[in-house]
Amino acid sequence: MQFEEGNMSGGYAGKYCVMNLTDGTTETVEPSDEFYRKYLSGYGLGAAVIAQRQKPGTDPLSSESHLGFCSGLLTGSGTLFSGRFMVVGKSPLTGGWGDANAGGFFSNELKRAGYDAMFFTGKAKEPVWVYLTEKGVEIRDASALWGKDAIETEEFIRDELGDRRVQVATIGASGEKISLISGVVTDGGRIAARSGLGAVMGSKGLKAFAVRGKQKVPVAEPDTLKAINKKFLKEYNQSKVADRLTVRFMNFFSRIIARTGISIPAKASTLRELYRKYGTPGLTVYSALTGDMPIKNWNGVGYLDYTLDSAAKNSDESVLSYQKRKYACHSCPLACGGIIDIKKGRYSGGEGHKPEYETLGAFGGLLLHDDLDTIIEINEMCNRAGIDTISTGTCIAFATECFLKGIIDEKTTGGLKLDWGKSEEIVKLTEMIINREGFGDILADGVKRAAEKIGKNSAAFAIHAGGQELPMHDSRLDPGYGLAYQCEPTPGRHTISCFLYANLFSIKKMFPGVARMIRGAKGKMAKNVQLYKAGTFYMQLINSCGICLFGALTSRIPIVEYLNAVTGWDLSADDYFKTGERILSLRKAFNVREGIRPEDQKLNDRARGKPPLTEGPLKKVTIDMDALQEEFFQAVGWDRATGGPTLKQMKELGIDTF
Repeated sequence: MQFEEGNMSGGYAGKYCVMNLTDGTTETVEPSDEFYRKYLSGYGLGAAVIAQRQKPGTDPLSSESHLGFCSGLLTGSGTLFSGRFMVVGKSPLTGGWGDANAGGFFSNELKRAGYDAMFFTGKAKEPVWVYLTEKGVEIRDASALWGKDAIETEEFIRDELGDRRVQVATIGASGEKISLISGVVTDGGRIAARSGLGAVMGSKGLKAFAVRGKQKVPVAEPDTLKAINKKFLKEYNQSKVADRLTVRFMNFFSRIIARTGISIPAKASTLRELYRKYGTPGLTVYSALTGDMPIKNWNGVGYLDYTLDSAAKNSDESVLSYQKRKYACHSCPLACGGIIDIKKGRYSGGEGHKPEYETLGAFGGLLLHDDLDTIIEINEMCNRAGIDTISTGTCIAFATECFLKGIIDEKTTGGLKLDWGKSEEIVKLTEMIINREGFGDILADGVKRAAEKIGKNSAAFAIHAGGQELPMHDSRLDPGYGLAYQCEPTPGRHTISCFLYANLFSIKKMFPGVARMIRGAKGKMAKNVQLYKAGTFYMQLINSCGICLFGALTSRIPIVEYLNAVTGWDLSADDYFKTGERILSLRKAFNVREGIRPEDQKLNDRARGKPPLTEGPLKKVTIDMDALQEEFFQAVGWDRATGGPTLKQMKELGIDTF
């Protein structure tokens, strides 16, 4: 499929570049305005380009595969929360569509360099790094960089260019060693961690991609955009007494919820207050006690196995005591991140990014581990190596349970006596995974492949969906997570939709058709699934615009107003809702094309409550994922057998030519 050239609208640069690393040739493509209306940017653009250029069945680690870095359509325009960039390609971890996003300042710099995206294909003979500016793109020798960690690489490139504003996306040791759970690092520890795309980057011999831009991103209606931001911030920056009190007594409420099952209705304003004060670590105690955080490899109970005292050591005030300054990504009014002082371990005396909730859960409750200094050290190890902390923690939990059940022994682990909560062993095994050393080599490609190599019924303890390890949000508490983990184009992901998210998004107020859609559904499950569907359509827009999930969770993002003001389009809310459906279906159609079927993404038994826990908030809870999946496929119109859009639906959405 070929797109007409010519771009006259605001918001996007109107071109992307494709570089063949085998011979160094480049191609600049200028899609039509209609192309951007259909796919926006972010992973909408990424999916359209890769579906067009990459042949079905291509090995993601081969020279023929494509790896893309995509800015958001609204990035650089002055739109709030629009600092995310997307890394896209075929996932070597799942075999289907892969994407991962991160914040920081890389996305804005890419757009200011005059490009919406950069794609790489081919394979360099020797390690290289690529430098992109508005003047063009060049390949440089990375032999001296190969073997350096992500932070060292970033500093080396900035020093060599003599420019501290250069933004660098790079891989560390895990990407170099083609670990299928490796990601892409920017800004000293912001990682596009999921889908194993760091391995794709490493397989191409691409150590780093650096960008520097000075162009101004065009905005069609700048005065309108300023007015939208002013109105938004007036409400967003308000701090309500009720929300402050809820956050202050969150740990107390968590104990009550854990014991009684009585819940407090979630509010976007409360979450905003919590993130503003603590960042995501403010959730650790709440999640551990109420059943949100998986405990002991998804087989434990928070208040019994992990306890309030243990969770509190890795939560809110405990983490905040290490923070030296707040961190905000480009265009973010929330500033949930933080730069911390590292007080112990191999990086003692330095500074790093504050560990996020997912890391605190994966190396905390999942392993019954409460040593925050050790978790901070591990977080820095993983950031520098460019490896996904969710997957790494899950791999160690899997190995620990296998060891305790006698499936593996010290001969397998290289002398490590694995057990829950043992800091020294957890650090050592993390290091082994990063370096593919001994038993770490088996774990470095995720739990699904590790279980296939180990055998002996170890698959029962490998918690994943479609090959990707599950995040630190329990699908037994919110079955909407189960839908996300099992049915989305990128399985095992918590950053799209669930029943909680969909309510926090305020979608019914933004898209008129959603309320009618939900009213027309029969039964509670059907209504929840319709709400989930609206949530995932909405998040396709959010991700393709480069907007942060946390902005969407803590406020009502005026996405329609933003898009029209920045681009100059005059599309309705329903038009954009259809765009969200198109992008989701295109990503899912990619999976169908690659031979991925619904049974290939089936959720692990434990995550469905089989067998159910016998105590705690999730006592006796099971999820009928077959019924949920059936309801979801019917709601979005996907074929039951293939798990993707029908040919008729693809024609209606205009994606049948890929």
